[in-house]
Amino acid sequence: MRLSEEIRNRLVAAVAEHADAMIGFAQRAVQTRSLPGEEEAMARLLRSEMERLGYDEVWVDRVGNVIGLLRGSGGGKSVQFNSHIDHVHEGDPALWPYPPYAGVIEGGVLYGRAASDVKGALAAQVYLGPVLRTAGLRPRGDIFITGVVLEELGGFGTATLCQELRTDYAVLGEATNLEVRRGHRGRILVEVRFTGRSVHASAPERGANPHYALARFLRALEELPMRSHPDLGRSTVAPTLIATDQTSSNVTPGVLTLSLDWRNVSCEEPEDVVARVRELAQASLTPGVTSEAQAVGRRVRSYTGLEAEMPPTRGFVLPGEHPLVRAAATTLGEVFQRQVPVGLWQFATDGGHLARAGIATIGFAPAEERFAHTVNDQVSLHQLRQALLGNAALALALPDAEEGSPR
Repeated sequence: MRLSEEIRNRLVAAVAEHADAMIGFAQRAVQTRSLPGEEEAMARLLRSEMERLGYDEVWVDRVGNVIGLLRGSGGGKSVQFNSHIDHVHEGDPALWPYPPYAGVIEGGVLYGRAASDVKGALAAQVYLGPVLRTAGLRPRGDIFITGVVLEELGGFGTATLCQELRTDYAVLGEATNLEVRRGHRGRILVEVRFTGRSVHASAPERGANPHYALARFLRALEELPMRSHPDLGRSTVAPTLIATDQTSSNVTPGVLTLSLDWRNVSCEEPEDVVARVRELAQASLTPGVTSEAQAVGRRVRSYTGLEAEMPPTRGFVLPGEHPLVRAAATTLGEVFQRQVPVGLWQFATDGGHLARAGIATIGFAPAEERFAHTVNDQVSLHQLRQALLGNAALALALPDAEEGSPR
């Protein structure tokens, strides 16, 4: 598959015409606070923008996802450009270099919560429609722009979307630094509970303090051999939160609950992980203390009122020789006139839901992973413009990903 120089030039000219409006939309999106379950204002903004830009159809589904359709000329694969419209909490605004929802543009960079994760990417996907129209180009397959909810709490929006919209391919707007991503590890939240006997701290011998079992468990966990995958590398586990049933410092706890963030490779099922944790906890017990371990789901509720309990986030990996991966890397290389690396995400995305539904999925977006979920959340305007060019080229080329027809 080849993009001719003439088509590339048309795309470049069209991007130049629409880039400022795209950046303005990205700025308005950053200024629209949209925590998980509170995305309605952002959904309205997105729907209004796609309607204004002349998408063939725009609608909101039952969970609150916003979907825009550009009809293709026919005969090609359907492609979904997927970005989430929720984001993590901003934390203490005093720690930010700029107010988190001001949408400040300074030195060629857009700053603010969700600039990198992923409202900049969303804008660069939404504006591929007017770019193609201005360039006088129409893909053979249908192109869907999907702004999904509740990605940050397990991907309820995309999981629901997969039941109602089955595209052939998907391009995720999670940060890739303008490279291609083809997979990531999954995420399992495991809670380990150590139960002892609480007593007055002045007489600890009367109780069974679970702190010591927890300490033994953590030392053993640090040495636990982890599973590996030829593409995804090793699983990792990170102890994060510890909760106790006590609030007084002069009382030994009866119960300690430890949260483990386990990033699993695709050959490791949640049941296997829990079994390993349970065995390790049992081996760490001290007299009078018991343990239990379980994978914890997330109870979520969309702004439309739909509720669910989300299972562990699934990883996925698309082979490097898959037609979608090859077509994306080739097309981006042609339109950027440079080699485009292909790699894997460090963090988890909605890609596991899409892959499980049989939708071949890759990632392409502006921004760097290191800015996501930080007070330095940002995306460069140059990368936004490049992402818009790349998305327009992908929308044009990917419907023919298995055809090999020249352009």
